[in-house]
Amino acid sequence: MSQLHDLTAGEQVAALEAGDLSSVELTAHYLDRIDRHDERLRCFITVVAEEATEAARLSDEARARGEVAGLLHGLPIALKDLYPAAGMRTTFGSAALADLVTPVDGPVVAALRRTGAVFLGKTNTPEFGPTCYTETDVLGATQNPFGEGMSPSGSSGGAAAAVAAGLVGIAHGSDGLGSLRTPAANCGLVGFKVTRGRRAGAGTGWLALAVEGALTRTVADTALFLDAMGGATTSDLWDAGGVAPDCFRQAAAREPGRLRIGVLSAPPGDIEVAPECQTAVRVAADALRVAGHTLEPFDPAGLPGMVDVRSAVKVMLATNFAVLLSTVIAPERHHLLMPYTRWLAESAAEYTSVDLARAESALYAAAVQYRAVLAQYDVLLSPTTTGPPQPIGGLRCDDGEESLAAMGRWSSFTPMANISGTPAVSLPVHVSAEGLPIAVQLSASAGRDELLISLSTQLEQTFRWQARHPDVWNA
Repeated sequence: MSQLHDLTAGEQVAALEAGDLSSVELTAHYLDRIDRHDERLRCFITVVAEEATEAARLSDEARARGEVAGLLHGLPIALKDLYPAAGMRTTFGSAALADLVTPVDGPVVAALRRTGAVFLGKTNTPEFGPTCYTETDVLGATQNPFGEGMSPSGSSGGAAAAVAAGLVGIAHGSDGLGSLRTPAANCGLVGFKVTRGRRAGAGTGWLALAVEGALTRTVADTALFLDAMGGATTSDLWDAGGVAPDCFRQAAAREPGRLRIGVLSAPPGDIEVAPECQTAVRVAADALRVAGHTLEPFDPAGLPGMVDVRSAVKVMLATNFAVLLSTVIAPERHHLLMPYTRWLAESAAEYTSVDLARAESALYAAAVQYRAVLAQYDVLLSPTTTGPPQPIGGLRCDDGEESLAAMGRWSSFTPMANISGTPAVSLPVHVSAEGLPIAVQLSASAGRDELLISLSTQLEQTFRWQARHPDVWNA
């Protein structure tokens, strides 16, 4: 027998609009599932049950009066805990900020609130977000619903696990070096990273690498969420401009046309790609050929060297984290920080302003080189990760240098989209022998987000990943 969480977010919105479902009913359903399952999964770092129930009631009353706020009116969603929400605890995944309650919304959270979304709470995220795992001293380790003791990745790990487990229909997240795409890959979801400036939430410093978005089960749900987010705000330093308010939903409803697709099977260097990830690329390539696209192999030697890129990223992250700790975290609370965070901040002492300038120049050169590669094709197909989902603790070494290298190897395919500001999407086209999701990544030139949405919809019709669920889905 079907349950409310079997409906996609888009179907839930349609049911709310038709009066077949109330926001109070849907919110209560998700709060009940969170209450029953989240103690084990640890997806939510904060749940605001009373506030969500009241917001749902007000949403239903407003709809009855004919007052609909926007695209997500009455829809329960979850927020990533790296982003402030007025009156709600926002820990940034850090025990040093465990009791922080922010008075205002971040720009994207404000935009989502204006659409009428109902906030269930905040999802778990690694401390300040720089890791491929979601293990914190505030909540502990988030479990991947598809495998006991397996990681959902990070930094949007709590968001991805919550959607995969049916604890929420759609969840807000962000992507700084792959933080939407690798959790989507591990949890069998769609993770779309937009062109920098196409949606609200593009900042400065190392955060200019990050864009906000969603973890969803379907491409249509991703399109709905991205349209609801709206374009750049006055606080964004990047603004691609000129985008229609329904551009992503329109793209999800049309065919992509015949495309020239490059196939990247391995990252540059001597990094090995697991057989499951190679298989995912093969099955995706086969489906794309059947759909009429032309596929050509691409030599990874044409890509920027990932060791050099990782070294430059480390310099940038270290210097920015040093500033963060000196301005946001009181010295007497530094002992509450996790080992990786402290290592990053302390590493800044090794660098001069010249080192930082060289790192920025190296990343600029890598971005130019990567954009030139993307310009050769309509789309570039690759694995999302070099290996299947990792065990909890598998990428958290608590030795900074070792952990950085391990994460860099496992997530070699995702950072260049952030560094170059270009769009990319992770799609779960395969399943390992152990039943764990395995994904591919589609990448394209800046501004070709709609093309990726259209092509992703085409692949979704072939692979039907939205119908695959972990056991907890039916519990």
